[in-house]
Amino acid sequence: MRRTEVIIFVSAIVVTLMIGLSSLLPADIYSSVGWKILWIVIAVAMITGIIMGRFWRNWTALIMHLSFLCMIAGGFCNALFSRQGTLHLLPSQTADYFISSDGKKEELPTAVTLLSFAPEYYPGMNFPKDFKSELLTAVGDTMYISMNHIGKLGHYRFYQTSYDDMGGTVLTVTHDPIGIAVTYTGFLLFAISGITWLWKIYWRSRIRKKISIACILLGCLCPATMDASAIPAVDTNIADSLATRQVLFNGQTVSFARFSDRLTYKLTGKGSVSGLSPEAFIASLIKYKEEWSKVPFIKVKSKALREALSIEGKYASIANLYDENGDYIPQRLYKGGSGSLDKDIILLDEKVALLIDLWEGELFIPLMPDSDTLRSNFSIKSEIFYYRINPLRIIFICAILSVALILLSSIFKVNIRLFPFIAAIALAGIISYLWLWYISGSVPLYNTGDIMEFVGVCMILLSGVMAWRKESNLLVALGMASASFLLLVALLGMKDPVLSPIMPVLASPWLSVHVSLVMLSYAILGFTLPIAICAIVLSSQRKELVSLALTLLAPGVFLLGMGIITGAMWANVSWGRYWAWDPKETWSLVTLLLYSIPLHKYFKLQRLPLFCSIYLIFAFSSVIMTYFGVNFLPSLHAYN
Repeated sequence: MRRTEVIIFVSAIVVTLMIGLSSLLPADIYSSVGWKILWIVIAVAMITGIIMGRFWRNWTALIMHLSFLCMIAGGFCNALFSRQGTLHLLPSQTADYFISSDGKKEELPTAVTLLSFAPEYYPGMNFPKDFKSELLTAVGDTMYISMNHIGKLGHYRFYQTSYDDMGGTVLTVTHDPIGIAVTYTGFLLFAISGITWLWKIYWRSRIRKKISIACILLGCLCPATMDASAIPAVDTNIADSLATRQVLFNGQTVSFARFSDRLTYKLTGKGSVSGLSPEAFIASLIKYKEEWSKVPFIKVKSKALREALSIEGKYASIANLYDENGDYIPQRLYKGGSGSLDKDIILLDEKVALLIDLWEGELFIPLMPDSDTLRSNFSIKSEIFYYRINPLRIIFICAILSVALILLSSIFKVNIRLFPFIAAIALAGIISYLWLWYISGSVPLYNTGDIMEFVGVCMILLSGVMAWRKESNLLVALGMASASFLLLVALLGMKDPVLSPIMPVLASPWLSVHVSLVMLSYAILGFTLPIAICAIVLSSQRKELVSLALTLLAPGVFLLGMGIITGAMWANVSWGRYWAWDPKETWSLVTLLLYSIPLHKYFKLQRLPLFCSIYLIFAFSSVIMTYFGVNFLPSLHAYN
């Protein structure tokens, strides 16, 4: 690159990293003068680039850059002209003002009266599924507000935030017509320019012949043993008959087999105990409480916690956790969240609480044959069959075998057709994921295991595309190895499933759209990592591999941008703000910018394939930080 290009390139990297490092600083940096100056400089640089690059000759690039300028301008409009505050209403109370964030009274366009407020609970639970307020305006209109439904009064927007113990509701009130209009215009321009950009790349250029993005879009470990041989077992026939019984658990109707499978994994980290099926184990656990209380079957992962509790082996019994006075021993070790063992104690407390609820008959509710919430027999049998065969484990084994097959074929120089085998694995992965979606009743994207399975299947699809294009066997092997690792994480997640109901804000259709777009983009961008590694190792194919990586960046960047946009729109619907500089949001933006830089025609990185390969390896660190690193920061999106 020329000297000017190097200076601009380095400046872009430095500014991007400055944005990312801001997440490590106090939150008041985002309201500082320096932060505003930084974004003014970025906007001026973009405008200068548009003029010097004569972007009016390329409408797609012009609209893309205008979309970013609109988003920046929208942020400034929000900071300068918006008003936000809180409205606290008791039943039948009327108010014509709200309290702004700086403690002042702000007048509403008309008075509002709270007719009713009621939390909506999951069936059979006291855990809230949603919060709903009904307001009456002075002109006689009724306004309904819930966690994912905005109430509107002119340009004023009302969001369900909280409630009190007197039947009152706490609402967030915002007034930002200019900022929202400008920002959403930027969102729309980005979507239009991105779709046009991809259409030009994949349908009007020669790259169409290289890759078809349509193809992209269209217990594995030996467990420790425990001795429970002295416990009487429930008759096998009774346990089998219980499998198809339907129960209400966490507000969902599930089979006793699924409930038992999840709870067994949660308590023991295993799929069976002493040869007992999950149904037989849970049934025996309920029936023979006293006997099981002395058996070590509760898995304690932390070695330090086991030593603190004087537990031998990896399992504890309920008797191990209480002293002779009946006091709960882990409670004495808890330091209020500041101790090194506190996180491990909380994980153990969750298991103990589930077990106590089970013994007290409060963990699930058996459903009668005439219950309105019963599912179809086909759905229940599909659910039981899924957890019996565990298709994810089979797919993981096949993915590992494919890696071994590819490497052996390369060592012995045997030509084999990889595409049919990998395509079959990809098809099985899609079927497995859709199967889980069907039996769950909602898109499985709520926890780390489900997300890793989704990304792993996407990675297998990408590997299939590479095999179809007859790319390097090493590249296909690295892709399948990456997919295998992701599926392994998903399998390990099954050993400690999330059994708590989802938070009210997550019960939104925005979840599936936002998370799907973001994780699909991570799969595509992540696939550039093995391509970059191959490009460094295979110098003879470096130029072609880098060209392929840059081709993948286009849909990856666009999907990540759309994922960020849909997340911002979801946040605006739920909390009344579309951007809060949360660490996850900040690093998602950093990832978007880092992967956008190689696509900029000004730098022409395709002329420097080795440098581009090294850069792509460096850029992947932002994906790791975005998904895993923010867990160590105070983030609303942390997957702890």
